[in-house]
Amino acid sequence: MRQHYPNVEVVEPVECRKILDTLTDGRGADRVIEVAGGEDTFELAWRCARPNAIVTIVALYEKEQILPLPWMYGKNLTFKTGGVDACDCDKIIKLISEGKIDTTHLITHHYPLSRIQEAYDLFAKRADGVIKTAIYPD
Repeated sequence: MRQHYPNVEVVEPVECRKILDTLTDGRGADRVIEVAGGEDTFELAWRCARPNAIVTIVALYEKEQILPLPWMYGKNLTFKTGGVDACDCDKIIKLISEGKIDTTHLITHHYPLSRIQEAYDLFAKRADGVIKTAIYPD
């Protein structure tokens, strides 16, 4: 992953605030994108945001998330939520097919269609370092 994203810091959640404080002199992040959907990742996302930051929530949570407004007071955060915005899919697919966007490093597992349930189970369990699975015809 480092070759594709040399300036991206990947850290465990427990280290996130410490690393972020070091990188931003304690100010917090201008933009936070929450994609993990873990039990505590929503709170971690808004806590990592500096005042007036934008927090984008792409993750899908199993439980409802709570906005603890008294704790957030003074942060003046903007939240953006939602899943995949499909309005630009044609453009994105075209860029991928032209080789202008390389997504191959995101696909960590390949399964034939006949084993799709196995692929879903792997993804649901977040096992074996799965990021994305590709399904191909039998």
